[in-house]
Amino acid sequence: MCFIERQSDKSYFLHLNVKPNSKKCNIVEDGKSLTIYLLSRPIKNKANKELITLLRKKLNIPSAQVQIVSGLKSNNKIIKLDFIKTISVEDIIKKLTN
Repeated sequence: MCFIERQSDKSYFLHLNVKPNSKKCNIVEDGKSLTIYLLSRPIKNKANKELITLLRKKLNIPSAQVQIVSGLKSNNKIIKLDFIKTISVEDIIKKLTN
C-alpha cells in the first residue's frame, strides 16, 4: 500500500489525508490513499487529538505509540505507529477499515 511505510517489524508510518469538520467520523481506503473524516474542527488541536484517539482505539494501542511526525497544521499528515508485537500491513489496514 502506498500510504503505509514500514520502518521496522513493529514500526510504521501512515501517510494520511485528514478531513476535519465532517458530518461523520469515517476512514476511507481506496488502495492508494487513506482518508480520515473527523468531526472536530481544526481549532486548538482538537482535530489532531481526535485523530490520535481514533487511531489508538482502532489499532488497540496506547496513545503514546501514536505520534504525528509531520503535518500538525496540514490536512496531509504522517503518523508514526509503534506496536509491541510484530504486525503486518494487511492487519493494520483491516483494523483501520473495520
